[in-house]
Amino acid sequence: MSLLVNADDLAGLAERAARVITGGGGLKALAQLLADATEGAVLIEDDQWRHLAAAECRGGLGALPASFAAHHGDQPGRDGLVRAKVNESVSALCAPMPGGAAEGNAGHVTLFLNGKAPGHAAAALRVVAGAAGVECVRRGSGRAQARRAFWERYLSGGFVDAHALRDEAAEAGVTLPTSLVAAVFDVEGAAPQTARDALAQALAAADAVLAPIPSSAPLALFPVKNQADVARARQAAAHAVRVLVQAGTARSVACGVGGHRPDLLDLPESVAQARQALTLGCRLFGRNSVTTYADLGLYALLHAGAGKEAFAAFAESMLEPLAVYDRRHRTDLLHTLRLYVEAGENVKIAAERLSVHRHTIFYRLNQISQILKVDLKSPKDQLSVRAALAIRQMHRGEDASPS
Repeated sequence: MSLLVNADDLAGLAERAARVITGGGGLKALAQLLADATEGAVLIEDDQWRHLAAAECRGGLGALPASFAAHHGDQPGRDGLVRAKVNESVSALCAPMPGGAAEGNAGHVTLFLNGKAPGHAAAALRVVAGAAGVECVRRGSGRAQARRAFWERYLSGGFVDAHALRDEAAEAGVTLPTSLVAAVFDVEGAAPQTARDALAQALAAADAVLAPIPSSAPLALFPVKNQADVARARQAAAHAVRVLVQAGTARSVACGVGGHRPDLLDLPESVAQARQALTLGCRLFGRNSVTTYADLGLYALLHAGAGKEAFAAFAESMLEPLAVYDRRHRTDLLHTLRLYVEAGENVKIAAERLSVHRHTIFYRLNQISQILKVDLKSPKDQLSVRAALAIRQMHRGEDASPS
């Protein structure tokens, strides 16, 4: 039985629809509002009959068509609605979503009902279709504008629920992978659109997409499943940098790549890391370089003014692979590294303190470099290793101290 029985109920429905729009609830919430008010099911499609959103009341109506396109026909009633019989028990009403003055209809809202439509169902449908049209125009009358609105909200951290994120992505025609890693490019000597077009072509083989948002620094998003995919994203970014410079498209190009965040909701953090990697990478390594957030090591924490927990996590992530190797192979590489650093990177002194030959120290240092993926002759990596050892020692001292 319909929950709408009079004009006051319809006015209340219109007010709730307006609150959905102003509160940023989106098409999914509007569909659910109509489904609950009429005890039916609602399907919202764009002007090409592509799925935007759907909702059902509690209990459902059984099997429904994926699209109302086949039932629509060309004979709307005097009220502008198209009526159809879907099966023996389900009937449907379809209303156009008004678009902007130049765009015509933005799409269609179809209401599916068990049996005969209740008296106010048509009016309720028109109320929600009008609100859905406003929502579509608010986001942009075209598909491209809808995608831009989605990405702007997503990248600014506007989602806190993964289901809402995927629902709105579907409404905008965006297919999201398992997770994404961000890469920000700074292109000098090329017009913005020229730079975007060249980057899009250079990154196409890596399945990367450029976020459709206005920015002086193009933002590329790489689909990733694990940490190894981040390395492939870096390789693709480095290829794009070389292509743009060698082809003369740009005078110079620099790129920063963020960290891998398994949760899609954490993409804004990867974007922030990519921007930090770009800024510091240019200062540390110069132009025409690609810097990942992981490359920055201690520099990223110092630049961001990180807290105690972040420094502890940095030390753990840097040295734990060595500790794990020692436990598995009954070696003492972490102790060797500590003594080597305390000896001022002097192999002779380290060998004397460990009572081993100098060649043994060289062999162990080579192992350590491979396990930690660092260059112990690099000042940047030396700083990171020294800091990680000091942080680890301080935290172990705190753990051992009486409370």
